[in-house]
Order: sequence, then C-alpha cells, then structure tokens
Amino acid sequence: MKKNLTLFFILIALITSGQNAEIDDLWKLYNSQNLKSVIEKAKPLLENDLNNIDLNLLLGRSYTDQKDFKRAIPYLESTVKNDKINSWRKAWALAYLGTCYFMLQDYDYSKKAAKECVELNATQNATQYANKIILLCGFDDFYGDWKIVDSENFRFYFQKMSDSDIENYVSSREEAFQNINKFFNSKLPKKIDFFAWESREDAKSLLNVNLGFADPGFCIVHSYYRQTKGHEMTHVISNYSTRVLNKTGLINEGTAVCFDQTNQNKEQIVKDWLKANDEKISISEIWINWKKYPEQLTYPLSGIFVRELIDHFGREKFIEFFGNQTYENAKIVFGDHLDKMIKEFESKMNN
Repeated sequence: MKKNLTLFFILIALITSGQNAEIDDLWKLYNSQNLKSVIEKAKPLLENDLNNIDLNLLLGRSYTDQKDFKRAIPYLESTVKNDKINSWRKAWALAYLGTCYFMLQDYDYSKKAAKECVELNATQNATQYANKIILLCGFDDFYGDWKIVDSENFRFYFQKMSDSDIENYVSSREEAFQNINKFFNSKLPKKIDFFAWESREDAKSLLNVNLGFADPGFCIVHSYYRQTKGHEMTHVISNYSTRVLNKTGLINEGTAVCFDQTNQNKEQIVKDWLKANDEKISISEIWINWKKYPEQLTYPLSGIFVRELIDHFGREKFIEFFGNQTYENAKIVFGDHLDKMIKEFESKMNN
C-alpha cells in the first residue's frame, strides 16, 4: 500500500512539474508579446484545468493586449475569483479588468477593479498600472465635482466652466472631430474621454505631466481648456487610421499640428525663428534627432512638412506610410521623389 501511495505522489509531482514548465514557457511567450501563440497553446491546457489562475490570466492579458476586451473579461474574472491567496496574478487581473471595462465604457466596473487592485497592493507594477487608470480615467476623488457631458464622439469632463461655455466647447470639438476624421476615416473603439482642465497647475500636481497630452490607446485627452481644438484629438483619431507600429516626433506631432484646426501662419513662425536664431533646417537631421531641437521650431515645422507630404503624395500614400513613420519607410512608400521634395521644402524654409 505504501509503495502504491509513493508511486501515486511521484506521478502527481511529475504532472505538476510538467504543467509548471508549460506555464513558465507560456509566460516567456507572453513577455515576448507572441500573443497568438500564447492563446493557441493556453486554450487546450485550460480545458483540462478550468480554474487555473495562470492560464486564465495569460489568456485574459493576451486578449486585452490584442484589444479584444470582451473576450478577455471572463478569463480575468476567473483569475480574480480563483486566486485565493491574493497574489500578483489577482492584482494584474484586476488591473487589466480596469482597462477592459474602461474601453467598453463601463466606468463603474472599471473604477471598481482598478481601486481593488490598488487596495490589494500585491505587486508594485500592477499597483502603478491601476493607479494610472484611476488618475487618467477620472476615477480619483479629485474629479468628484467635475461636470460630465456626453456627446456623439466624446465624453467631456470639465473642471470649471459655465453651461453656456460648455455648450460652445462641445459643439466646436465635435465639429473639429468631423473635420479631422474626413481625412483619416478612423473607427475608434470608444468615445474620446476628453478632460478640459481650467488649471495647468492642478493637472501637473495630480498627473505629474504638463498639459496637454493624449493617450491614444485609451482614447483619452487631457487638455488645458484654451489649447487648440484639434491637436490632441488628432493623436487619438490618427492612431486608428491604420496599424501604427513605429512613431517619430516629426511625423506624429506634425500630423497633430497639421490638423490642429487653427489658422496660424506656421511657415512665417518657422522663418522668423530661423532668422532670429541664424539657423538652417535639415529635415533628415530633425527626423532622426527630434528632441534635440526646441518645440518653438519643431512643432510648426513638422506641421508644414506633413501638409507637404499629403499635398505631394495624397491621402492613401500618407496613411500607408503613417503606420511606420521612419525616413526609411517614407523612401519605400513615396519613392525617389521624396528626397527632391525634401530638398525643395528645405530651400523654401531656409530662404
């Protein structure tokens, strides 16, 4: 009898060891973002162990990272339910549920999941991730007295603004959205959550960043209420015009400036700066070393350059290129005429 029991426990240990090795391999695949392989390998394993918290978390996170938020939720909920020791697995499941529910515009459940993750405090990275959701998505107590207004393409949050000003603000941003999306023809996964701040100082204190900025993945804009109508929303809209794999400052910020819905004479701004600083521009140099140059030059310059690209090569070619914004890809998409266009553009700006 003792011999049989010993053999039984050895067999169980071997099976468990094999399962752990398979799960370890799946986590390695996940960390390399080989999400398709994770899903293909984890699903049959889960059929034999439905409550396995690792397998459910792997599937839930993989589907979330693939933007398949509805499919992710049952796996994440299973991890939360079956992790009896409140480990890092439960923490990450709650954090990712915060994302999924937010992207499905179920704000109450998103807030609940993110706050439970923070309260659990099981692992620093998951807690930081959930805190980001709470701050960016308007779940912090600081937003308690903000006015919320829904429109066709936005959910607005106003720190301080009169009802009449809110009406005008919403109308002008909806008009800007329509104008911008005539070009991009993007289908966003949700409304844009648009935070209109009255105080730059409050935003800096709470979010630890300067206004304005967009988080295209979350379809979120945080903007000082007097900033341009179109710049930050363009970051969100353009992000869904194609699969964006590689961004550069010159093109990504240039696109937002190009569609910012202002009537600024950007060409004159650039020429005045160049004259005042006795400088000449090199597009290839700025393309590579974007952060080396001051925003007073790069933002208006990039907006003009993007407009030149669109005017020369057309919408379809620009969208094709937009997914990989490097000079090397521009050469592939636009062909040999690109360098000639750049030379003519530099000459126009420098003279």
